[in-house]
Amino acid sequence: MVFDNDTNEGSSIYSLVALDIDGTIIGEDRIVKPELINAIARVQSLGAIVSIATGRTLVPAMRITEQAGASGPVICFQGAMTFDQASKTSIRHVRLDEEITRKAIDGLTASVPEVMMFLGDDVWVEKRSDWTDAYGQRMGVSIRDTESLLAMADKSPTAIVGVGEPEIIGPLVEKLHRQLNGTALVTHSLPMFCEVEAIGAGKDHAVAHLAETFGIDRSAVIAVGDGKGDQSMIEWAGLGVAIEGGHQDAISSADQIIATPEDSGLVKFLESLSEAGRFGAPIH
Repeated sequence: MVFDNDTNEGSSIYSLVALDIDGTIIGEDRIVKPELINAIARVQSLGAIVSIATGRTLVPAMRITEQAGASGPVICFQGAMTFDQASKTSIRHVRLDEEITRKAIDGLTASVPEVMMFLGDDVWVEKRSDWTDAYGQRMGVSIRDTESLLAMADKSPTAIVGVGEPEIIGPLVEKLHRQLNGTALVTHSLPMFCEVEAIGAGKDHAVAHLAETFGIDRSAVIAVGDGKGDQSMIEWAGLGVAIEGGHQDAISSADQIIATPEDSGLVKFLESLSEAGRFGAPIH
């Protein structure tokens, strides 16, 4: 494992860069810094594709994508959806089936006070609260009320998310993972979220699909993230990069560790590779 910005070893040319948002692109201040915007622009000017890969829904993911100036397809919902900015359409979207949706709702409502169903551009809840209203406002999504999420289980949602205290969520993720027994992806992008998506939704699958679409070899892919939900793409990529102080699973899977957004870790990392001539267009 390599620490900080020692990126000069080797001679690989990277053509696809997948970047997590929270804790990677932005820190606690939730601001995309101008120097990062410039660093991303430089990477893209060298021919590489920069794509956002986040657990966020499409609307807030697109907002950060536009602020950062990343022009590649947007991976959201922990890899359940990939949205093409050029055509304004989803190019990959895996959804939960009715049986898994029911099991997820039952498992979450028994343990946490807030359960959200992500369906289309809306978030559906049984119990509207100050927290859900604030979440909708913060993320720019509509919060919709329903008497029963179970009654909507046949609608093929993109994700079911439970919200609770971190000390509850951690064990709950492991418990649901065992209960669903490999029939769904159970993870958490933030300590207070337990997220359930369809098998095939992981960020690794989404990044691999993008690489295949653009004819890019796995060895020419960089993935950067800090959370449990980033582990799979960090492990899959030719160069997997984790953020210092991030989730231990992400760190243990990484080839390299960089500093936090507050210390401009991603900026320095991208600039170092750009200076070394390590970015280039996909070779067809």
